[in-house]
Amino acid sequence: MISLEELAQEAAEGDKGAFARIYEALLEPLYRYFYWNLSSREEAEDLTQEVFVRCLTHLDAFDRRKASFKSWAFRIAHNLLVDNLRRGRRRAGEEISAELESDQPAVGESLEEEERRRALRECLLELPSLQRQVLIMKYFADMGNEEVARVLGKTTGAVNALQHRALRKLGGVLDERGWH
Repeated sequence: MISLEELAQEAAEGDKGAFARIYEALLEPLYRYFYWNLSSREEAEDLTQEVFVRCLTHLDAFDRRKASFKSWAFRIAHNLLVDNLRRGRRRAGEEISAELESDQPAVGESLEEEERRRALRECLLELPSLQRQVLIMKYFADMGNEEVARVLGKTTGAVNALQHRALRKLGGVLDERGWH
């Protein structure tokens, strides 16, 4: 199986099919990262596409000696998210928007699953931003601790500690709300 780094090299050399394979591999994790941070499908889709545009236009800046391609792409995603939040489109910790309240469950998703997803998102918003980022990257974007550490500019040990504290706090918040 060819690595993302090898695909990036091929894409940089003009292979459009290689970039399509990168897109297929990272689309879902990037989308979930944005979706769980922003609670908006439309914004998640827009920012996910922006990551791919930036990756494609800056392929020559990717250095596989410094980071994996996935870490590099998620660093771009993280920077876009921070910029988005700074612009005030969405603020971490805000109440779930009326737009989200009116969202219909995804195809095949029961109302109970939709309620659990909303409740988890509300609970995640009660975590400090860095702890929330660690959990979303690890559990919704399928990243390992080393990748998360590179994206956030932290050590792996710091990510482990943040994850441990976040899970403990999240468990407490879920218990308080009756979601055992």
